[in-house]
Amino acid sequence: MTFITLRRSLLSATMLAASAGTFTAPLHAQGIGQRQDEIIVTATTGGSPTAPTPEQARKELERVPGATGLVEDEGFADIFAQSIGDVLELTPGVFADTSAQRESRIAIRGSGLNSSFERRGLTVLRDGVPISRASGATEFQEVDPLTIRYMEVFKGANGLRYGAASLGGAVNIVSPTGLTARAPIALRAEGGSFATFRGNASASGKSGDVDYWGGITGLTSDGYREHSEVRSLYGHANLGWRVSDRVETRFYVTALSDNFELAGSLRLADALANPRAAGRPVTVGPFRPGGPVTVLDPGPIADDWDRNLDVYRLANLTVIDLGGTNLELGSWYARRNLDHAITRFAGIIAQGEDEVGGSLRLSGKLPLLAPQSRWQLGAIYAWASNDAKTYANNFGQRGALLTRSDQKSQALTLYGQADLGLTDSVTLVAGGQYARAVRDVTALVNTVTGRGAYDQFNPRVGLLVDVAPAVQVFGNISRSFEAPSLADLTSGGATPFAPLKPQRATVFEVGTRGQAGIVSWDIALYRAELENEFLDLAVPGARGLITVTTNGERTIHQGLEFGLDVRPFKAALEARGQSLRLSAAYTLNDFTFDGDRVYGDNRLAGVPRHVLIAEGRFDQFDAFYVSGQLRWIPQGPWADYANTEKAPGYATVQLTAGVTLTKGIELFGSVENLFDEVFISNVTTNANQRLTNEALYTPGQGRAFFGGLRAKF
Repeated sequence: MTFITLRRSLLSATMLAASAGTFTAPLHAQGIGQRQDEIIVTATTGGSPTAPTPEQARKELERVPGATGLVEDEGFADIFAQSIGDVLELTPGVFADTSAQRESRIAIRGSGLNSSFERRGLTVLRDGVPISRASGATEFQEVDPLTIRYMEVFKGANGLRYGAASLGGAVNIVSPTGLTARAPIALRAEGGSFATFRGNASASGKSGDVDYWGGITGLTSDGYREHSEVRSLYGHANLGWRVSDRVETRFYVTALSDNFELAGSLRLADALANPRAAGRPVTVGPFRPGGPVTVLDPGPIADDWDRNLDVYRLANLTVIDLGGTNLELGSWYARRNLDHAITRFAGIIAQGEDEVGGSLRLSGKLPLLAPQSRWQLGAIYAWASNDAKTYANNFGQRGALLTRSDQKSQALTLYGQADLGLTDSVTLVAGGQYARAVRDVTALVNTVTGRGAYDQFNPRVGLLVDVAPAVQVFGNISRSFEAPSLADLTSGGATPFAPLKPQRATVFEVGTRGQAGIVSWDIALYRAELENEFLDLAVPGARGLITVTTNGERTIHQGLEFGLDVRPFKAALEARGQSLRLSAAYTLNDFTFDGDRVYGDNRLAGVPRHVLIAEGRFDQFDAFYVSGQLRWIPQGPWADYANTEKAPGYATVQLTAGVTLTKGIELFGSVENLFDEVFISNVTTNANQRLTNEALYTPGQGRAFFGGLRAKF
């Protein structure tokens, strides 16, 4: 995937609207600021029980006693965003980097710190219905940013709103509908560097009690690096029916074919000297029973490394008003076909998975307490069956069948929460989650049968205080739990079933969000004390070979998430139909071992300690806009847990501009990595790089130009 440095306009991040109780002024969105000036906001129609508007979502986010965020589609409409990592990277606390075309690694508070393609640590939903798999992994490839109306971000245990208790929390991707889409017809065409072209078209409407939305996106690009071509076709649609005054149902369908080549990773010196090169052939020694066997791995070009994923998904969400109580029923079926050619040792991974699931949520108000008091109870169950095979990789062609296993997954979540309004301005939030996950592997050819069952109850308590009409403070204590995914347990089918323990944590968080005059802020401090953290280790030659997951002992994730917006000369500029926004988002990732027997108090590998993003943007209503953005990482992440080698720091600059040609038609463009900085965008981690000197580094994209045309009718 093309590396997107500072893709969205921070100016188009939106403010939270008023909530219950005495809190009557707007607060944050996206974790860093306000809505674009009211004079340039495009109005949309009202929402419905299955299609809430961004304004309704903001009111819900205000009632969470912890860090949250909201990102609207206009926040990334003028950039070349290819994945949800590109959409989320400006949210404090979220670290998104690029490992391949159309593929991001997303870590919130260090979740899934160094997981490979099948990501862990984050619960992802589409319109309130999970797309994170029963197997414990999430395919970020399944989401096209051009089919997003907005995204809700619930960091850490704040994801209990959707039953999540993973370290990273939950992200809910909300689709446009016939009630909330910005225009009945939207067209988009864009292109630029590396023979890149993307086209998108969508249509929506409403007739009586029925509304609809459908969109399709096609993407083709040769990629910045050698052997990084992408070809992708993505379709998403939904149909809503207002059955009665008390019942509404909505059906969703997704179909995608996402195919991209893998350039592989490089040793640090090679990545900095020739960032466009694909991985080199390597000689490695997979340590099999009976002693080491030295083989030549021809590398990504000769063996045509790639990742090809086809997904077909049907889902439904039905909301029923029971009179004082709301009932939400969700259900889904998904078929995923994966063809993933990588190293000679791992071979070609071929999988076909069927998944079914259902969810239920009841909610209502609590009497006798302050008006904001309410309750909710929910349950989620998913089951999946995966026919997992690996074949020999003979110069990109399937050779002999190496392994085959029948993999079954089950995931059950029960959760509940009560918001207790002690006064109109003080809310005590108490809740909990019970999670159980089962992973079964039945050996068919050359692999090992295994079973893992994991469960835990995770309590949570928080306090939300409205200290002024536009200022909140909050705090919470929670328990986090995450079972290993099937990918963790089997390394994608390349290794026998691993005896991993579940990852657990106790998390403390305090923070504040608000607005005073021309300044708005969003600040959170947290500390997570982890047991059995999942640590990924690259065996010799990775992405020369394979990544194996192990359990650490005790680790600590703590940090600061800080967002600030300033609007100089606000009144004077608004009087002239203009706006100026100066924004900054800073994240401190302080992640360490805690007295580990091997690594002591070393820093965890994979994520940089400091990340600063800043932007200045000027808008002239209905005419043009210009913006400049900076992404600064003073020091890159460690590549190994022994802390012997780290990626260098870097700073990249992006310029973005757009002009309105006529009503509903806009020309836009961007220059990414303006000064052609050579940098590392992704690191695969290992134990001790000084001893192995492995190819662990993915270079980031160099200077690139993208531009296009948007039309709304």
